[in-house]
Amino acid sequence: ATVETADGAAVSGRELVRRLAAGHLAASAEPTDGEAAAVARPIVVIPCWEWTRESPGHLGVLFTAAADVAGRERGAERAMAGGGLVIVDHPFLGPVPTEDALLRRMRADRRWKPFATPDGLRGAWNGIEVWHDRSVMVERIYGQRDDAPPEARMLSRSLAIWDAATSATRRRIVAVGGSDAHGRLPYTVAPLAVVSVRVAAPADADEAAMTDALRRGLRAAHVTFGRHGGAAARDFAATSDVAGERAAIGDSLRVRETVRLTWSGRARLIENGVFVGAFEDGAERRLAKRGAFAFWRIERPRDAYSNMIYANLPEPPAGAR
Repeated sequence: ATVETADGAAVSGRELVRRLAAGHLAASAEPTDGEAAAVARPIVVIPCWEWTRESPGHLGVLFTAAADVAGRERGAERAMAGGGLVIVDHPFLGPVPTEDALLRRMRADRRWKPFATPDGLRGAWNGIEVWHDRSVMVERIYGQRDDAPPEARMLSRSLAIWDAATSATRRRIVAVGGSDAHGRLPYTVAPLAVVSVRVAAPADADEAAMTDALRRGLRAAHVTFGRHGGAAARDFAATSDVAGERAAIGDSLRVRETVRLTWSGRARLIENGVFVGAFEDGAERRLAKRGAFAFWRIERPRDAYSNMIYANLPEPPAGAR
């Protein structure tokens, strides 16, 4: 799509967002040595779109042109097969039965409806928005109380459904934060560190190369999320009892019976969707049976979450990677 600017020039929506972001960064830069530090920072604008329906809900589609899949049969599958990321947005964002005046304002039902059905863990999506600003706000305000209804635990339920879907489908599902953010400017263009992605690209990569590196890093779940991009969880890694096998976040390694998980400091360890304890600097774990599929993730203090590390993750079919 193109937009006509005030001077009559036609620019793409992507270019318009780039300009708005650059302008916001320049305006919000902190002074340095008494002078305005309007230093240009690189902004990579990724083409994406939101597929919104009352039912089943909202999907964020990245790295796929809307014209290639919109209105076509099995559009989400097409996007995934073409290397795109299809994200279930804010899966539990909906009304909360409460007398709290702030929460009562959240009357719209924006949940992912299939998760209320027995087959809802399967579907044409390969990502899930676990960390959503309003979901996190609700849980912090109300969800930690003993008498809180399940509807208030939006972040916890998103983590649990991600775990359950991974267990049920034995596939890599990328968890992210902030994939469906709405609001007035500059909120929609102001950089907000919610997701960190490990990419394989040189520092001087051009926009096309960086976009492709981001796509590959996201599809591979080389991702942490949470406050400050989940930076405190980035060092999660693993080795196994198979010589030479190593894994970082998002990777799978071959394991016969035991795996050594490492990180720095104290973290909560979730194994196959179950919290198994809080450990310092890592833990050694044993598979339920030799060569079994398993997965682990960590939660660090100050709101930092890793994506999974997998043992013996089945290879996806050709064309679905």
